[in-house]
Amino acid sequence: MKKSLFYTIAFFALLSCLTACGGGGGNNNNTTVPPALVLKGTWKATNVQINGTGQNLATAGQPYANFQIVIDGTTDENGTYTVSGMPLPFPATFAGNWAKSGNTLTFSSGAPNGITALTNFNVSGSNATFVCVQTHPKVNVTLHFTMAKQ
Repeated sequence: MKKSLFYTIAFFALLSCLTACGGGGGNNNNTTVPPALVLKGTWKATNVQINGTGQNLATAGQPYANFQIVIDGTTDENGTYTVSGMPLPFPATFAGNWAKSGNTLTFSSGAPNGITALTNFNVSGSNATFVCVQTHPKVNVTLHFTMAKQ
């Protein structure tokens, strides 16, 4: 009888200790990286190709050698941007607002006529890839970009 009583008391003591302690036992800060840190930054072209093939237009001496996009925002859903190093016939530098939905980043303001969105937008680590269609009376090309975060 004494053993049974001892085990019963020990069981309830253990049970009360377990329920009184906070669960998890680890650091529960829930510190997650803000989503703006994925896209936010300066992205420089490492490879630009027409229709996904051919010569790398980002190598020295080519039209996109100085092309870069600076993306800012408080989330990965929208913010501001500045494009520089854009070859003619488009302005070399332009800026405005962007919004992202799925894998499409749309220039909601500031972009010249003929450039509206970056499609197939994908970020993997410090690299981003996307497709940009440029339509202009003198130019109608599909450019495939690979960018590196600086």
